Order: sequence, then C-alpha cells, then structure tokens
Amino acid sequence: MHLLRRTAVVLVAAVGSIALAAGPAAAAPNAQDQEFLVGAHQGNLAEVAAGQAALAQATTPQVKELGQMLITDHQALDAQLVPVAQQLAVTLPDAPSASQAAALARVQSLSGAEFDKAWIALQIESHRATLALGQEELAEGAEPSVQALATASAPVVQRHLDMALAAAGALGVPTSVPAGSGGGAASSTQDLGLAVAGAGLLVLALTALVAVRRRHA
Repeated sequence: MHLLRRTAVVLVAAVGSIALAAGPAAAAPNAQDQEFLVGAHQGNLAEVAAGQAALAQATTPQVKELGQMLITDHQALDAQLVPVAQQLAVTLPDAPSASQAAALARVQSLSGAEFDKAWIALQIESHRATLALGQEELAEGAEPSVQALATASAPVVQRHLDMALAAAGALGVPTSVPAGSGGGAASSTQDLGLAVAGAGLLVLALTALVAVRRRHA
C-alpha cells in the first residue's frame, strides 16, 4: 500500500510536469477534455470538503484516516490540474457542483455511526464516478496533457475507492462491488501491479508528448 502511495504521488508530479512542458504546442482541447477538466476540478473540491467534514464529524478511525487522505491527495491532484486548464484557456468553477454540495450536506446532517456510514457510501459513489470520468477522457479526449492528468489520477482515486470499500465492509455499508474486490484494502500484489501499470502509463504519456512536439516542429 505504501509502495502504491509513493508511486502514485511520483506519477502525479511527473505527469503534471509533462503536461506543463507540452505548452502551446499541444492540440486544442475538445469537448471531452473540457468536461474532464471541469468535472475533475469540481470532484477535487468536493472531496476536499468531504475530507474536512470527516475530520470534524466522523467517529470511526478509518473514516477520519480516509478523510485526511482525501484532503491531501485531491489538493495535490488539483494543483496539477489547474495550471493545465489555464494553459488551455478552460475556465474552472470555484465550487463543487450543486448536486455534490447537496449530497455532502445530507451526510453532514447526520451524526455518529449514521454519519460514518453515509459518508463512506458517498465516497464509494463519487470515486466510481471520478474513475468513469477519467476512462471517458482516455477514450474520447484529444489533448495529451489532459489525458496525462486522467492517467495520473486513476491510481490515486482507485486507492481511495479501495479504502472506502474496505471501510464499508467493516461498517456494514452495502455495496454492489463484485466479489473479491472490496473486502479489504488492496493487497501488496495489487499495489505493485497498479504501481507498474502507472509507470507504464507514464511512458505512454511521454510518448504522446514527443509525438505532439514532432507534429508541431
């Protein structure tokens, strides 16, 4: 788990540097690229707010630990995303979406064990949505620097989801996860696999950047 966390942090920083290095030579973002930038940014803001709520209201150590992780990791992800959006002239909102704010408000209206359970359920839902958004970007996006952000964020978001699923099992929160994928935190073998996959995707991002630069040379 620690290997995956260290690798994910390095991958986020490295891909962020690649995205910034692409500069004005990169292709113009399409509608999917813009949707990803806006959606991922709002997701980061929502997860930071959710993490702060967990630190203030949670009664379960697992929930508090994940809450702090959300704050740290999603602030780091957003610090890589915002400069890319600025380079591509994509305007970002300054708050989570209305539906994200309403969902968190509903959770915050609860207390004790009910808060913890509802908070975990919300994190499972939101992180699945974030992973789906990243998959759409990789399939339909046109701008390499934005696709690099989607690549870098995936293992971080997946780790959060794995931890939320593990907490759900401990707290008795129902999930629709296939058997074997949510009974606990990712194993060391799974962590290593994700770390290796992340390194491979970084190579692909580097290749894409080189191709873009050669095309515009």
